[in-house]
Amino acid sequence: MKLQRGFAILLASAALCVGASATSMFNFDNDTDGTSTTFTDTDNGISATFSSAQDPGGFVIYPTMFETLTGNVLGDPGPAGLDNLALDIAFSGDLRDIDLVFATADFSTPSPVTLTAFEGSQQVGSTTFAGQFLPGFTFPEGELAFSGLNFNHVELSTTAPDFAIDNIAVTAASPVPEPSAFILISLGLLALGSPAIRRLYAGSR
Repeated sequence: MKLQRGFAILLASAALCVGASATSMFNFDNDTDGTSTTFTDTDNGISATFSSAQDPGGFVIYPTMFETLTGNVLGDPGPAGLDNLALDIAFSGDLRDIDLVFATADFSTPSPVTLTAFEGSQQVGSTTFAGQFLPGFTFPEGELAFSGLNFNHVELSTTAPDFAIDNIAVTAASPVPEPSAFILISLGLLALGSPAIRRLYAGSR
């Protein structure tokens, strides 16, 4: 009975030591103005690589001219000046959700922006949303969010000629155990096993 109680306490303590799912924010504020795709940013253990298959330099970092997109933003056209490009974001691990804000280069009707999520090359879902014109600002802005099956890559596209994104928040698919959890489990197992070892040793004498 004492052994069972000890194991229960050990498991509960170890659970407290398991780190929460990592949440990372990519807002481009630490990137140099003029940086163009392809590049990689890392936050809280998760890396995101931004690229465009249609035009390697298609998206560039520049200071915001928007309301909900703050600091630096990532948008097209990049150095090549091409329009209607899709943006790819590849992550270093599986995610369970993503949220970001965007703006589109529209002057009349806001164009929808689509986020398509992939696990490797397998599409796992998508979401589409059109922004809205905010008082005092020229371009429509909006927010996209996706959650569901695990994914490690997203593609952003729109019928607008150009678009910009910012404040990309992502959450890792599963928590990463902290080193202290493994130490606690090892010490607990040693402590629980010590009486049995002593009894075994005493009985052999």
